[in-house]
Amino acid sequence: MSESSESKPRVVVIGATGSTGTSIVNGLLRSGNFRVAVVVRSASKPVVVDFQERGAEVLVHQDLTQASHDELVALFKGADIVVSALTAYLLDTQRPLFAAAKDAGVKRVVPCDWSSHAPPGAMLLQDMKYDIQNYIRELGLGYTVIEVGIWLQVLLPYPPSYAGRSGIVRLSQTFHEPGEVPTAGTDINNIGAWVALILADARTLNHTVFVWEAQATQRELYRLAAAKGVDADALDKTTEAELKAKVDEGARAGPTALRTRALPEYAYSMWYRGDNTVERAVQDGALDARALYPDRAVLSLDEFAQSWYGSMLVPA
Repeated sequence: MSESSESKPRVVVIGATGSTGTSIVNGLLRSGNFRVAVVVRSASKPVVVDFQERGAEVLVHQDLTQASHDELVALFKGADIVVSALTAYLLDTQRPLFAAAKDAGVKRVVPCDWSSHAPPGAMLLQDMKYDIQNYIRELGLGYTVIEVGIWLQVLLPYPPSYAGRSGIVRLSQTFHEPGEVPTAGTDINNIGAWVALILADARTLNHTVFVWEAQATQRELYRLAAAKGVDADALDKTTEAELKAKVDEGARAGPTALRTRALPEYAYSMWYRGDNTVERAVQDGALDARALYPDRAVLSLDEFAQSWYGSMLVPA
């Protein structure tokens, strides 16, 4: 390995084969500014083989939740940055990872966030993320929190024929009347490119960065979908009172009901509280990624919709 390559920051990515993790690894590799290592259960998965062929180091560990502190320290030794893209339902498993990162001499960690902005008290899942951020500060670790809004692939409604395929499809196919509250989002495929910019930037150390590529009301999004051939009138509708009843029901069930609480709380936060906007995120102390990197071009929402629905061959 050349001296110039050795001088590049080494980034270890956990959860590298999920949707967000894959985007992160792709963005870091394409930037050419980092040595990238991925922690995976199996080196034989096609996506891992692809990472390795493109220059990523592969670190195999069967189950990080069962690893000892010393094993984790050894895993992170030599890393400058550790990025967590674990599933949101494994948030607490990050604590031993970050404790080990501290002892391994890691300079900066990026905890699992990768979602919408919301203040404390708005969503149980976000409050759990804030608890992890506070733990990182208690450890004295350098950090960067990266919020990305909601994937544009979810903000725009899936065609009616996709109904029932997943929770996020159901979220996208529900119109929250009257649909006049804006929310922000990012193309999942572009998250990694933003991460590469953010991690190379000293200004983002010990800050939250809000990444966004478009911001629109649901009425605007559904109108755009209809123009691209989606029968938006055939999709579900709900009211603030109906959704608030679901949120309240989940809250009464307590923290063990996280999986049933998550989507209603996301929807209420975005479409009625109006938490997930660049203005609200900046007001709460986040850095605006588009202000930090004004030269990074983004597609218009219309251009994205044309590409997104075109790949589905709408009407599906």
